[in-house]
Amino acid sequence: MQLAPAGSKPLVEIPRWTVNLSIVGIILLASAPLLQIIIRFGPSIGYGQAISSVLFTFKEGRAYLIVVGLCILLLLQFLLFKNSLQEKKVLYPSVLITVCIIAIFGWSSHLGAIAGLAGAAIQFLHMLGVAVWNGILLVIAWFTQEARNWPAFLKWYTPVAIAGVLMILVSGLMTMSYTTPEYVNSWMLSYGQALLMKHLLFIPLIVFGFGNGFIYKHKLKSNPSFNPIPWLRAEAIIVILVFGFTAFMKLQTPPHEVAETLKYSEPSDVFTMLHPEASLPLSISLTAWALMPAIIALLSLGTIVYSFRRNQSRPGSSLIAGLVFVMSAYAAVMLCVQ
Repeated sequence: MQLAPAGSKPLVEIPRWTVNLSIVGIILLASAPLLQIIIRFGPSIGYGQAISSVLFTFKEGRAYLIVVGLCILLLLQFLLFKNSLQEKKVLYPSVLITVCIIAIFGWSSHLGAIAGLAGAAIQFLHMLGVAVWNGILLVIAWFTQEARNWPAFLKWYTPVAIAGVLMILVSGLMTMSYTTPEYVNSWMLSYGQALLMKHLLFIPLIVFGFGNGFIYKHKLKSNPSFNPIPWLRAEAIIVILVFGFTAFMKLQTPPHEVAETLKYSEPSDVFTMLHPEASLPLSISLTAWALMPAIIALLSLGTIVYSFRRNQSRPGSSLIAGLVFVMSAYAAVMLCVQ
């Protein structure tokens, strides 16, 4: 975002400590999967041996060491140059290093392990799309001091965001073909439940993105004083919720074969409560019980669109409507499961 032309972005002030903390955060948080492995093997072979084995013999460990090295290079650039966020001689190599970090995460991912180079490439594109689309959104939403140059910013950012969304959609569908080929059956598991919630959250997220990127682009012509930042923050909150469900999924076993996964994993408590006697394979069948929550879900989406078109400054209400859509749509889908 900092590489965008000065006249094509709002006044954004990012504290240096935020950038440095983010880089340190990558180092610390990326170690979590390794700690799980170390804790698992530590009691039997000793923690010293477990740490050494994980770091130098496991693919995840070698990838982590590379990420740490790249993060240190990134951190040094921002520590050594006072105006690092304005210096293009710092920003260009920083972008390259960041892309390399994403590529390493893709290489060491679960998808990379089961699908080789193709899986690593898919995961890389997925994470890159998220970083470009949602990363810029989060920065603009929380660090904008003045919403100037907004039409010019939207002209620059909208195609970038569309490209990010398309990357996420295509790579996400390709990922599911490897990790969740039995999509409906996977709802019996916690992993599938979280995946369904992610997909439902994605719908109001796209509606917010469309409103912020297109509808308000025309509204600003008639009302230049309109402040779009609260609407972006509402969209950013939905993004954070999506990240939360993604994090939860990382703790679950991807159900390549649901029947096999159920042999060593418990079914979802929520699904069991709703369908205590369900058995594989699951199917979808429209029912009268699903009609009411489906109508509520559609009305909730309509409320968001209406708020955008009426230019009403009620992002909080629209955010609540988005969450009502997710809950209602989830209820409708679960009531259609047979």
